[in-house]
Amino acid sequence: MSIAAQADPTYVRFHDCISSGFPTNHYDLHASLSPYWKLREALSTDGNLVLYGARIQVPAALRRHTLARLHDSHCGVEATKRRARQTVFWPGIDSDITNTVSACEPCQVLRPSQQREPLHNDDHPSRPFESVSADFFQVAGKSFLVVADRLSGWPVVVPCKERWGVHHITSSPHYPQSNGHAEAAVKAVKHLILKTAPTGNNDCEDFDRGLLELRNTPNQSGRSPAQVLYGHPLRTCVPAHPQSFTEDWQEKAHDCDRRAAARAAQVQRNYDAHARPLPRLNVGQHVRLQDPTSHRWDTIGIVMGGARSRKYEIRLPSSRVLRRNHRFLYPLSSPSQVPYSDLPVVPSPDMEKSSIPSKAPRRSPRLNRPT
Repeated sequence: MSIAAQADPTYVRFHDCISSGFPTNHYDLHASLSPYWKLREALSTDGNLVLYGARIQVPAALRRHTLARLHDSHCGVEATKRRARQTVFWPGIDSDITNTVSACEPCQVLRPSQQREPLHNDDHPSRPFESVSADFFQVAGKSFLVVADRLSGWPVVVPCKERWGVHHITSSPHYPQSNGHAEAAVKAVKHLILKTAPTGNNDCEDFDRGLLELRNTPNQSGRSPAQVLYGHPLRTCVPAHPQSFTEDWQEKAHDCDRRAAARAAQVQRNYDAHARPLPRLNVGQHVRLQDPTSHRWDTIGIVMGGARSRKYEIRLPSSRVLRRNHRFLYPLSSPSQVPYSDLPVVPSPDMEKSSIPSKAPRRSPRLNRPT
């Protein structure tokens, strides 16, 4: 350290300035020493070395090596900064630590999962069947389509034996909650089929009675899908007094709406309490993809386009294009973090073009040195 300090002209000038005392006006200070003006009261010398409190001012030639040693533990950015504050210093060390940790491939591959984003609802229907959720599922080797009204929750189940020419817009792979309303309907109907028609033949009385009761069961707001859709409960095999079919319940519709709105607001508050929005990704931007099984961020691709509901199309080096939810994508902050630079970019009309080039030279983390 002492030899490197003596070989650094800026370091020697800095040492002499501390020994002789800083000038009374910072305009009289050499330009290379201006970053130290506000720190002058805490600076001292020990032999050929400069100290900032108890921290050694590291000569420029040894800073890259010092950064590597600080990151030997492979801790995160903040932990590495805390370690540096115990022993070493130079202007811009915090930024250099951030760049070093960001450029560490093992740390990026094993970084923790991202927080979930705030709750996102596609629409808020005001009339029955104004908006519906749909999904396919299989039971006993047979395919079914379940369609659920987003307002009332009224489920419709249809066996699928042939192609209907339906344009199927799927949710993001490995992220079923992006189509949570349909997933909930599928879960309820699938369980009903498994319990009443385990062979997959839903053309039976047990399934029909079960579906009728499902449509007649009130939700958390106090109203059933049948009441929201038809304005009254449906007759089922369950014994019921004629008064239960009167329209008196409609007088309480306002209370039901209020409870439903209050519950939806509470659900959103609870969900968003541990969520944060993620920055928008641009076409041409390099990102890491999290593996859904190992949870490692060991794949790098380029954003090709994006659509609604936080879904993005990512092109891999093999030219495969994957769809992933934003939660499983982590943007690279600089081209230096890209281990390969042969990823092609094909702009998509879904998103605006990015100024990031498709090919960027690999370079080491930038060090902030006094000039």
